Amino acid sequence: MTRTIRNTTFADALAPVATKLRRRDGLVRPVSQVILRLLNDGECAPFESARTTVLEWMAKRAGKQLPDEARRGESFTLDDIGTQRTQAVSISSPRYWAARLDDADKTVAQRVWTTEIGIGEQKDGSVLLGCRLLCVTRGEDVPFERSIPRFVRDIVKQNRAELEGRPVSVEPWFIENSDQVEELVKLLRDPRRRCDVIVFSLPEDSVNPADTAASANTVAQQTLGAAHVAVITGPASFQLSDCIGKEFSVYRQAVRTYRPGFDPNKDEPFSHPLGLFDRIAEWPGGGPGAYERLLISQALARSVSGQELEQTLPPFMEVRRVATELKRIAAQEEGSSDRDLLDLADQEIKELKNDLEATKKEYDGLLAVAEKERDHAQEVAQQAQAKNLYLRRRIESLEQQLKAAGQSTEPEIPDNLEGFEDWCRKHLSGAVELHNRAFRGVEKSRYEDVSLIYKALLLLRDHYVPMKREGGIEKKRSFENACRVLGIDEQPTFSGTRYGEEGDTYFVRYGGHRVLLDRHLKKGTAHNDERYCFRLYFFWDDEEQHVVVGWLPSHLDMRIT
Repeated sequence: MTRTIRNTTFADALAPVATKLRRRDGLVRPVSQVILRLLNDGECAPFESARTTVLEWMAKRAGKQLPDEARRGESFTLDDIGTQRTQAVSISSPRYWAARLDDADKTVAQRVWTTEIGIGEQKDGSVLLGCRLLCVTRGEDVPFERSIPRFVRDIVKQNRAELEGRPVSVEPWFIENSDQVEELVKLLRDPRRRCDVIVFSLPEDSVNPADTAASANTVAQQTLGAAHVAVITGPASFQLSDCIGKEFSVYRQAVRTYRPGFDPNKDEPFSHPLGLFDRIAEWPGGGPGAYERLLISQALARSVSGQELEQTLPPFMEVRRVATELKRIAAQEEGSSDRDLLDLADQEIKELKNDLEATKKEYDGLLAVAEKERDHAQEVAQQAQAKNLYLRRRIESLEQQLKAAGQSTEPEIPDNLEGFEDWCRKHLSGAVELHNRAFRGVEKSRYEDVSLIYKALLLLRDHYVPMKREGGIEKKRSFENACRVLGIDEQPTFSGTRYGEEGDTYFVRYGGHRVLLDRHLKKGTAHNDERYCFRLYFFWDDEEQHVVVGWLPSHLDMRIT
């Protein structure tokens, strides 16, 4: 019997074979990544202290006593039968020590934990400590919990350490006064920050660090060198709200994770996840303990999402290559024989070939993992999109039923802006979403006709959204007529490409993307007097089928203003 593959691409036909070939090399998952600066305070030599601690940790896992070269801080390789591959490379100038250990999992067959360590001395006497942990699986792909090697905590206990310029210890940072709040805000808004900041809040009147909804100590210890962990008192939480806004603050025993790139003027609150006290207490899988594990896993996963470690401290194979090259150059300068130089060159070529093969296998494994995670993410996104579509249609159906039953769904129009955020969530959900930047604009509002702010949002909900979703000339006319009743014009924000002249002013960060506020509602022309000039800037999210408002009610800056 002949099978046809006429409708199957060559790549599709080979996909199962490619998957098997990749599996032979293993799935490679980066687990965690740590970068710390150890300060030289004159009392402890951080380079020797860190190297000694790492060697003690390696000695317990190598399967055999480490050679004498290890104790002297020199290069060595241990790969005898019955041992776990253990290597170290030492460079005298600039002073650098790198190590790598493959530790077989004790419970999962064909799983190996590879730890790479780099210790580099800086010109000011401080020391950079870097550590990367990988999980290499050639057998069953069993889930695992992310972690950092124990020696990281031991080194921090013995030395003064900093993470991204901030002192760190095995205990969380306790924030209780205005100076510390200012320091926290500075860290949150630092554009160079690459690590999560996890803030545990206390009850409103509490200054007891033990009153957190989950264990801040556990999270601090398990993410040491990969995240900043803080506990903020109740009174200090109010000061934090004043600095960054209530919607981005954290209080009443909630826990918030501030991602890198934090900007309260552009970000959405859900971009910086918040766990409420009641939710943490009932967290699926074990309450507060399960929530702690989630925080740890997310922070460590984000620590391996960039290339900061390799940019700051070179990987082990690169250090070994440099060390071999320096050894050959030194031998040449000392006048070694041609035969000796040839042997060193052969050794260098052999190591380069081995490193190239190892690198290829690692990146093949990373590619295989990336493909699995991409497919899973796409599946989750499709499910969420389908669920949102179902819920939106359900809401529309219920609203139509209420109208048919003679029950009014028209909200009252307040005469002030108190409770504005709650009003929007109650009456606009599913049709009009206000970006956090819009809420901050309303907080600063000087516009005198407060009712128009509410009416303009309802105009979008009741006329613009149906026009975009359903189309048709009748919906378009209905929207235009509603605009005339309010004396509002709806127009493009800019003509041509002029938006590029205003930098980020007319953009918001939404759904992980930089999006232009390309439409606006306008009334009044007194640009310089916010009391009489109304503007509402928005864009249409075609995927979610709703309006996103990025700013109101004042005119955004332009060159002419």
